[in-house]
This record gives sequence, C-alpha cells and structure tokens, in this order.
Amino acid sequence: MRKAHNYLGLILFVQIGLWFLSGLVMAWLPIDEVRGNHLKNSIATSWHKAAISPSDILSEHGRSGSLSLTYRVDTSQPSLDAIPVYFVVDGDNTYRYSALTGEALQTMQESDIRKAAKGQYAGTADIGEMQLLSVLPQEVQNLSAPLWQVSFNDDLNSRFYIDPNTGSVLRVRTDTWRLFDFMWMLHIMDYKDRSNFNTPWLIAFSGCAFLFTLTGVALLYKRFKPKRKNR
Repeated sequence: MRKAHNYLGLILFVQIGLWFLSGLVMAWLPIDEVRGNHLKNSIATSWHKAAISPSDILSEHGRSGSLSLTYRVDTSQPSLDAIPVYFVVDGDNTYRYSALTGEALQTMQESDIRKAAKGQYAGTADIGEMQLLSVLPQEVQNLSAPLWQVSFNDDLNSRFYIDPNTGSVLRVRTDTWRLFDFMWMLHIMDYKDRSNFNTPWLIAFSGCAFLFTLTGVALLYKRFKPKRKNR
C-alpha cells in the first residue's frame, strides 16, 4: 500500500498542483471581467416602432419561409440604439428586412461596423485594427464565420467580435479571459479545443488521484489505529 501510494504521488504531484493552481486562479478572477461585460454597453430596440407586419414580409416568400425577430445596430444616430429587424429563412437563403420601412438590409459596411464597435465599447481607448475574418481564431472557435474582429488599444488587449449583419458584439475577449481560458485548459486537460471535459487524460488522472487518496487514508488508519493492550 505504501509503495503504491508513493508511486501514485510521483505520477500525480505535478497535475494535482496544476489543478489546485488553476482552480484558485479561476475562482479569484471575477466572472464578469472574464466575460468582458464591463467593457460592453448594452443596446435595446423597441418593437413598438415597427410599421411593417410579419405577414407583409412573408407575402414576398413562399410557404417554406420562416420568420424570426432580431435587430440591427443603428449607426445613423449619435446615441446607441437598434432598429427592429425581421429575419427570414427561405430554403438555403436568408433575408433581413427593416421592421420600420420593410426595405431589405444588406451586410453592414466597415464604416458602420466601426461606429457600432465604438458605440458598444465602454472604455476610452481607440480602435487599433479591424479585419473581417473568414477563419476564426481559437478564442471564438464556437462561433460561425464571417465575423469582424475589432481590436482596441487598451491595457487588456480587448477584442470585439461583431456580427456583420447586425453589428452586435457576440464575444468580448481580453487578457483576463485568455488567462482564464489557459487555466481552464490545464484544469480539464484538453490541450487542443479547451472544451472537452471527458478527455482520457482527465479520466485517467482523476482515477489515479482517487486511488492516491484511498491509499493515503488506508496508511493513516494503519498508523493511527488504536493498539490492543496485552493482558
């Protein structure tokens, strides 16, 4: 039992230390700052202003068309606002219509995306770089391309990932998030996608850690159990 406990300790001591360290760091970082909520202004839209009905929009499509409600950041006004939008899926094609005028809406231009990003940014830094991505980086791999990546010249190296159709910020990534993501990778032992909680490495090391704990408890009991008194 003692030999098994020692060998398990030699195998596990690095990973157990990483589990404790990563758990401590993730617990210490405020989750709102990790998500970047403190850097993003919220936007709202009012459907009371809608002048076009859904039936008017669907009348231009066949029976296969389905309609849902969405919005688009309004960059024509100095204040941050959004206009109501009808989103129609008709077969393999998608369409967006303004609920105010009924006109078809096209993909937002770079100048509009810049205004939308600046309006939704709660910080004071300027925009450093903008690019339309067709291949997304690892930090937003769960989203769908294309997306606008807007980088700000602040201390956190903040990046906004913006939908080119709505102008809304889908994700905020900062150095705080990147530190949290790195610690999450160490914690779940998924060194590729950083999202799989069922990796063979995690299962194997967790099983070994459980055996390490059992052998340690057994050795403690062996050492401290009461001794029988001789008559």
